[in-house]
Amino acid sequence: MHTGNNVKTLRKHKGISIEKLADLVGRDIEYISSLEEKDVEASVSDLMKISMALGTDISALIYGKELNEGGITLTRPETRRVVERRKRHKYQSLAPDYSGRHMEPFLVEVFEQDDKNLEFSSHEGEEFHYVIKGSLKIIIDGKEHILNQGDTLYFDSSLKHALNAIGGNAEILVSIYNEKSMLNLSRTPLMSNLIQGAKLIGGMNVVVIMPNSTAIEAVNRAIEEKVVKTAYFIGDSSTYPVELLKYTEYYQFVEIDPLETEFDKCAAEKGIKLIHSGEGHMLMKGKINTAIFMKAILNKETGIGTGRRLSLVSIFELPEVDRLIFLTDPGINPALTVANDVMASKDIILNAIDVAQSMGIDKPNVAILDANEKPSEKIPTSIFAKQLSEMDWKDATVFGPLSYDLALYEEAVKHKGMSDLPVAGKADILIVPHIAGGNFLYKAWAMTMGSDVANVVLGAKVPVILTSRSDSDMTKFLTLCASAVYSQHVLNK
Repeated sequence: MHTGNNVKTLRKHKGISIEKLADLVGRDIEYISSLEEKDVEASVSDLMKISMALGTDISALIYGKELNEGGITLTRPETRRVVERRKRHKYQSLAPDYSGRHMEPFLVEVFEQDDKNLEFSSHEGEEFHYVIKGSLKIIIDGKEHILNQGDTLYFDSSLKHALNAIGGNAEILVSIYNEKSMLNLSRTPLMSNLIQGAKLIGGMNVVVIMPNSTAIEAVNRAIEEKVVKTAYFIGDSSTYPVELLKYTEYYQFVEIDPLETEFDKCAAEKGIKLIHSGEGHMLMKGKINTAIFMKAILNKETGIGTGRRLSLVSIFELPEVDRLIFLTDPGINPALTVANDVMASKDIILNAIDVAQSMGIDKPNVAILDANEKPSEKIPTSIFAKQLSEMDWKDATVFGPLSYDLALYEEAVKHKGMSDLPVAGKADILIVPHIAGGNFLYKAWAMTMGSDVANVVLGAKVPVILTSRSDSDMTKFLTLCASAVYSQHVLNK
């Protein structure tokens, strides 16, 4: 799929010149021209920039759906798209350009094979199968069903199932309904953009250290949505909940001897090696002891540290704010500035800038929050904020101290007559002086306001994923999406 064709069509439809688009996304004209005219594909972060510049969502660039007649998509044989769902069947999407669909219609060619090689799967939703040609065997929950031409079958797709052709290849019409698709459940357009971007990548590899139920459930959802391609499970596979191991063809089990006296340490070290080898693109914590997990990451000889402090960046889409907001640090560092060391604080800001750029924000606006915009010796954090804002920031505009309302809301800026302050009313990144303030904001936005959130730990060579049982399914999934997008951004640097 060449997204450049859709970029060009939409750009012209909106009356924007190629020079103007290049300026808006911070790229040269030659790059935009190559994207539109040649077989050059934009990265997800560039597609996010372009979608914002054109005032649309990323699905319009991927599928071209914005120029379609509202609510209607006509798909002709030559516009069907081959989709990789199962390795031993050929799937063609019959509605590839209808964005936000709840049903997935496919034309599927099923190949005859040995029953021993069947791929079983299970996922949320329901399926309808109609046999167009040939004969088909469908095994559902251990029971065989034989279908001939003209036969149909409707079943609960959470039951383990597999297909096989009988007496030669078969052709079937399949409709898969999943009301619980994460793209459909996302409540906000910019988070939907993040999901679309992660799915477009086609899957990244995640290394899970000592998987527990929380981690496996999150990975399974990401496999279903094509955000994770391969999951490396490091630990003792006999301890994993059997009922959750739904996608064995996508798992790689790396076994640790259960009698190993330093089991956690050994598991962490093997996982780190997969990151160093390039086989793993994201590192995820399971039930491993947190201190041992972090020690392995930060080991100066064998770890994956970059020399920066690790910090948590939480990504939100807030009501009445027309952009993603990056909050840091609500969960790892007790304070932005420790022992008056302003330089150490720079890492937390740089980590947030990196992840914002991976989401398509070329030069983010950074607000260092405090009680108000006037530095005071009575509030030491406000003095530190001013010192940080006076540093050289080539990849961002940084200003502080700034109050919460002046950072986010242009109306507050106008009302208080503060329009001359850099980033006022247009901050992309909010830096909190203490973990308590960040934690209060996080929980107010996520729990009281019900905002979707993704969490990424930055400062290592790859994003680090920490999930909690208290996280919603959407938070776990969006965290994997954000980590996948950031991983690709790092690989493309």
